[in-house]
Amino acid sequence: MRQAEKVAPFYFGSPDKLLFGCYHEPTLGRRRKCAVVVCQPVGHEYINSHRALRQLAARLCDAGFPVLRFDYYGCGDSSGSREEGTILQWLEDVSTAISEVRRRTAVVQVCLIGLRLGGTLAMIAAAQRADPESMVLWDPVVSGKSYLDGLLRLQKEMLRFRPKPSSAQEPLGYWDVLGFPLSRFLRAEIEKIDLLPIAGSPAKNVLVIQSDQTAGEAKLKEHLSQTEARLEYQRFDAPQIWRPTSDGSLLVPSQILHSIVSWTYRVHP
Repeated sequence: MRQAEKVAPFYFGSPDKLLFGCYHEPTLGRRRKCAVVVCQPVGHEYINSHRALRQLAARLCDAGFPVLRFDYYGCGDSSGSREEGTILQWLEDVSTAISEVRRRTAVVQVCLIGLRLGGTLAMIAAAQRADPESMVLWDPVVSGKSYLDGLLRLQKEMLRFRPKPSSAQEPLGYWDVLGFPLSRFLRAEIEKIDLLPIAGSPAKNVLVIQSDQTAGEAKLKEHLSQTEARLEYQRFDAPQIWRPTSDGSLLVPSQILHSIVSWTYRVHP
């Protein structure tokens, strides 16, 4: 019988930019010598994937891994307004989360698990730090321009049979994406994202999960295979949980969650 997990909500980081986190503490006697940091997507993708990532954290915790889920500055329950979010700040937030989970667990090895833009932030931050032991990239955003183009197509699709909001309803200098404001500055930052020029290995062990068939992710697989990382690639015919569903339900791809937990268990026995 599965034991109830201990989840502690708390704030951490610098006093002027506090981040909200949820720490999942494994039961005594099962704790592994590796901590996990979950890097979530942003905007509507954060909302749609919340249930799946919450269950992923619970399964990892049940396998003995201490897990930290957190919100970036200006997102979720962290301090700051939604208009204040930037890529540079969110990269700093990933590093802050790594330091925090090491402080709380007293372990050195850290595994980063990122979905969509969270995977992108995890890979960039790991390449800058060069100290995460392992990493899971779940349908990461490889090209910022392609990502923005996809958001625009989805926005048009969702508004197809709905009244189009007038420009006066949107804050000046912001683009509304399915209810979340995207500043002109953040949009320009995202557009510059390209994971392929990143040199070196972001971690010693890397798992790439792909459920969204794109040329960019195929190129990312080829790029990572040329690094020193021990790379594993898995393709799943699974729903894209970050996309809105017709009935508003939040999907949980159990097969992918099981695969991530199994891989993490093998890499960090």
